Amino acid sequence: MTEPLHPNSLTWAALLGRWLDLAAASTALTEDQDGPRWRRSLPSLITLQAIVFAMDEFDQLPQEEQPVALDRSEVLVNEARVQLEETWGEELPLALQEALDDADAAIATTEGGMVWLLLHEGREPFRVPEFIGTPSEDFAGGTLALALPGTLLMPGSPIAWWIGRREPALIEQCHAARIELHARPVQVWRLIDEKGRFIEDRVTDLDDMIDEAMPLLAPRMIDGALHEEEVMDPDAWAAHQDDHMPVGGLEITWSV
Repeated sequence: MTEPLHPNSLTWAALLGRWLDLAAASTALTEDQDGPRWRRSLPSLITLQAIVFAMDEFDQLPQEEQPVALDRSEVLVNEARVQLEETWGEELPLALQEALDDADAAIATTEGGMVWLLLHEGREPFRVPEFIGTPSEDFAGGTLALALPGTLLMPGSPIAWWIGRREPALIEQCHAARIELHARPVQVWRLIDEKGRFIEDRVTDLDDMIDEAMPLLAPRMIDGALHEEEVMDPDAWAAHQDDHMPVGGLEITWSV
């Protein structure tokens, strides 16, 4: 039987719990730390230390757990920040501020090395709408690429990806979608035969190129700067795809 903390069965709860136990054992109160405020601060301090340690082993998590783990980590840090600020006010000790900074930095480092990939999970092709509130004004910086309005995406196809930012409004507008975290950004290529008909969609690393194919994901923001380029009218683009799309849609393959 697989051990509970075997890498193949590791879950976020188990990983975080292991470091919580370690952090708790290493931060026992001494005689000069028995004030009420320090006692109230210990659970938050332990949580912050646990997150820092757990981020070092983030890549051991199953891929499907990683987005939730990052979101949950941010919530825990924010809860700890509120609790510490309510306890200490403007007298927050340097050690506690450093613990907050370390946890923020650990999450930022982990997230900065990840690509958030939004995938179409429906059973039928997805006609990309004009996304509202995208890019999100709540996040500065980062890079975003997404399919243009009118694009017809096959089930399982990437809709968009982003690095160093979040796109909550975009996710909410894709009702049949899921998020995955990847190490590298991707491109979706629509392969075309000699008669101009679509024959296949292929997902590759962003740096890979395919002849006789059109890219479906276009940059919308690069390193925090909006990227504007002239594109085909969405209705005309949708009609063009319908004219060249085989009955039943396209097979999508992954080369990453």
